[in-house]
Amino acid sequence: MSDKAEVLNDILVKLFNKILAIEEEAITKAAALGVTMSEIHVIEAIGTDEPKSMSEVASGLGVTLGTLTASVNRLVHKGVVSRCRPKEDRRVVLVTLTDDGRLAHSIHEHFHRRMISGILQDLDEESQDAIIMAAEKLYQFFERVKPEDLLLENGAKP
Repeated sequence: MSDKAEVLNDILVKLFNKILAIEEEAITKAAALGVTMSEIHVIEAIGTDEPKSMSEVASGLGVTLGTLTASVNRLVHKGVVSRCRPKEDRRVVLVTLTDDGRLAHSIHEHFHRRMISGILQDLDEESQDAIIMAAEKLYQFFERVKPEDLLLENGAKP
């Protein structure tokens, strides 16, 4: 690996871990709700708008209905999500955020707004465009890569 590749790898690993740690700690401390980052992703997918069906949320997250059900059960127990069945179709399960769920959602959004403004505030227009382009390239890579593409050939160890 080249020197630049090693530096970038080190920065990305540290950055990813730091963002997750700070995000989870901020939400836990501010809301005292005890939600995990994976649960925050469910809260985000449910959103603050109209109730969503479990199927819609599962599809948006790219998880099975069974996986989502387990997460929603925990979130209902923690008091951040509520679920109901509409009278017109009792087969459908709708989920919405409670006031505590909306608080967790709001704290998470605030964290992201502060993070982005902190990153962009001292950069000129050209540097802002460069960081956006680099982030887009990262996203495109992770959109197309499959986990097996990242493994060593023939399962060999380094």
